[in-house]
Amino acid sequence: MKTKLGNRGPRAGLLGLVAALAFGSTALAQGRTDLGFATSASGGTGYMYAVAVATVVNEASEDLKITPFPTAGVVENDRLLRGDEAQLILHTGGEAYDSYRGQGRYPSANTELRAILPIYASLIQIVVPAELDATRPGDLKGKRVGLGEPGASANTYVRQALEVEGVKDGDYQARPNSLTEQVAGVRDGNLDVLSTVMGSGAPALQDLATSRDVRWISIAPETLKAVMAMNPPGAVVPVTISAGTYAGQDEEVQTFGVPIWIMASADLPDSAVTQILSRFLGNMDRASEVHPIVRETTPAFVAGATPPVPWHEAALPVLRESGYSPVPFDE
Repeated sequence: MKTKLGNRGPRAGLLGLVAALAFGSTALAQGRTDLGFATSASGGTGYMYAVAVATVVNEASEDLKITPFPTAGVVENDRLLRGDEAQLILHTGGEAYDSYRGQGRYPSANTELRAILPIYASLIQIVVPAELDATRPGDLKGKRVGLGEPGASANTYVRQALEVEGVKDGDYQARPNSLTEQVAGVRDGNLDVLSTVMGSGAPALQDLATSRDVRWISIAPETLKAVMAMNPPGAVVPVTISAGTYAGQDEEVQTFGVPIWIMASADLPDSAVTQILSRFLGNMDRASEVHPIVRETTPAFVAGATPPVPWHEAALPVLRESGYSPVPFDE
């Protein structure tokens, strides 16, 4: 049976076009499962991670093809999964927790949401021009702050950090810009603050750091503690951006991270989940050639990631056989 990329609304047509362009005439192969993979902004590490997954899986399979595509963030990803316009998605722990339970930004519970693999912690990164008089989130009152598109994780977690330090909505000029728009805004002087949630060394931020003198703002331990208390267990973890990750960044940056998960619906065939995990985890060296972010999916990271939703029933056996020790789901 062939699983289609989706057949609802304008995005379905886009996905069909992407699949056709990516795979040409092979898209007509009988008995092949085609999976649309909703990821993140095109300049983000989430998108590149998905490309790495697709590369190693597609190279090893004639009956399974994955097509990653960029999106506005995890809220859109969740909607696309619910509508079967994507069959694999990237999700954050906190947002997935809310979606499964029908709370926060999700009016109904998606009890079919399933975890496949925790991949890395996407970092809260707050970037300002070097000359801006700001060293912490509390200094951003009155500034022009890019928060990412409405469905982006930064819209949640950066606003929480601002709120903890006394900067409430309305105390600053919130700009719901895409990452590309934020990079251009900071580079051109039309934006005071770029904020995003993505992996360390993101290409878009590398480009910004080489073309503009910028600084990364650190998050104080007491602010992190308060943000952690605002979120479900495991939704937020402390992270350090190593010195030298970006051009001109000579000191470590203390921030926090949001564990990112590959998720799917419970009805994704067991055979597809088994193929994806076994082929990806068995070819990590090849996958890391596509993007080094893949190296952050370590046994230690998987063992420390608290699943916000139940595991897909085919995932746990493959993870354990591959040498990983996933945390059991606890309702």
